[in-house]
Amino acid sequence: MNIAILGAAGQTGKQLIEKALVAGHTVTGLARSPEKILFDDPRVIKRAADGFDEASVIAGLEGADAVITTVGKTNLRDKRVNLSTAAHAGVIAGMRKHNIKRLLAISSTGAARIKRDGIRRNIYLFLRRKYYRDMYDMEVQVLGSGLDATVLRAPFLINGPAQRQYNVIKDETYPNGSRVSRADLAQFALDAVEQGTYINEVVAIADPL
Repeated sequence: MNIAILGAAGQTGKQLIEKALVAGHTVTGLARSPEKILFDDPRVIKRAADGFDEASVIAGLEGADAVITTVGKTNLRDKRVNLSTAAHAGVIAGMRKHNIKRLLAISSTGAARIKRDGIRRNIYLFLRRKYYRDMYDMEVQVLGSGLDATVLRAPFLINGPAQRQYNVIKDETYPNGSRVSRADLAQFALDAVEQGTYINEVVAIADPL
């Protein structure tokens, strides 16, 4: 399978590429700066794609069989807060053009429209409210696309090996302080794409507290 990864130069993107290669897949890595995709494996195809440039995203998806997105802002001076919806507009258009059906979009538990406990947590969510609103709108966009789509909400991400010891959460009961390793998140995403699970669902994973 050729799996396109949008956001391939990031830390989660790196984990996705590693695990896809171990599983025997080819990877099309899409990034604004593809030279930052630090893999020399010939099975990794590197392409330039900017989430705010729909044409580059559409072109970059050519040849893929499935798409995983891990989109996040790295330039905090860029005041555009619609990165998630802009990038996924290109992803959806590209998947339709190239006849790709399977999409897994990595989002955040911060996008959940639920009341959270704790003053500090709610202050943080308030300060980031525009970005999380954009993520929520992206989730609606993806699930309404007609594609075989999964939204995977991530809590606080940490480095470390995959443990495969986490809770799968579907009811938005995300405990404060929940976290998961990027390696576990990447493996869960890859498994879901390979196995065709959680189609048209929003799901999260988090380490047991």
